[in-house]
Amino acid sequence: MTRPAPAVPPGWPEPAVKSCIATVESLQLSDGRKLCVRRWPGSSPGTLVALHGLLDSSEGWTCLFDRMTCARVAFDLPGFGYSEAPPRGSINGYARDIAEGLNKLGVERFTLVGHSLGGAVATAVAELLPDKVDALVLLAPAGFGRIHLAEAVSLPGVRSVVQAALPFALSSRLAVTAGYLTMVTNGRAPERDVVDRVTSRAGALTPGAREGTRAVVDAGRSHDAFHRRRVDYHGPVFALWGDQDRLVPASHRHGLRVAFPQARIDLWRNMGHHPLRERFDDLIGLIHQALGTVGEPAARLPLSQAA
Repeated sequence: MTRPAPAVPPGWPEPAVKSCIATVESLQLSDGRKLCVRRWPGSSPGTLVALHGLLDSSEGWTCLFDRMTCARVAFDLPGFGYSEAPPRGSINGYARDIAEGLNKLGVERFTLVGHSLGGAVATAVAELLPDKVDALVLLAPAGFGRIHLAEAVSLPGVRSVVQAALPFALSSRLAVTAGYLTMVTNGRAPERDVVDRVTSRAGALTPGAREGTRAVVDAGRSHDAFHRRRVDYHGPVFALWGDQDRLVPASHRHGLRVAFPQARIDLWRNMGHHPLRERFDDLIGLIHQALGTVGEPAARLPLSQAA
């Protein structure tokens, strides 16, 4: 059976992963930049909005979203996928772009999922649109502590070397695979489509990676950082880390507790940074739990647990 391709805006490359039901749209932001969004129609109640991590794109949610039946929306964060980069990356700036995109799409209420960089952006979106976010799911989110690796590659002398070498590293299948094995997925090889997406867009990813890293560093150091205050979102929050995460330390869950006292925080054993790749079925279960809390008070969430 032939799977129909999603609609791709004119002049854009074909996506590496095709879904039989997703459509791809190009939204124009108020400053003229383009924001890419993928949408899946739904047959069950609720809407799920997802924000990816550094070097990924909305395509990374396809396998998960093909298992869901509610309406689904996934954005390419500015500077990634087919979305145009901002002049300067910031968590609040990304959040404003996503909020504008949701407004243009007419999405009024939704459960919000964010991974890594996308977790920090999701937190900022929830604070920006607290009455629209039914529940918040944060997967190894940045923004709840300082990330020393990001700070190290942002040092003036190191930054120029990294920026020069990054396009070559990202274009190498061997380098990308090794990076995932050692830093992202705790020894589990990345799926072929992940490597294809990164290596095929190596040059275009470099500015987005630079600004995304800058945003993460600034978010960790800011006097108004999430981990230093109560975030002004009081709905249900589900968060998880892998105990083998080498990118966003599991110790940042203590900062998340400061930001969200109501959160359920899980620590998943023998997992690295990417639950979508490492604990796929468990992640689906967690998201279904979040979707099921719509309308329930945050106080009814279960206590933190490890699995």
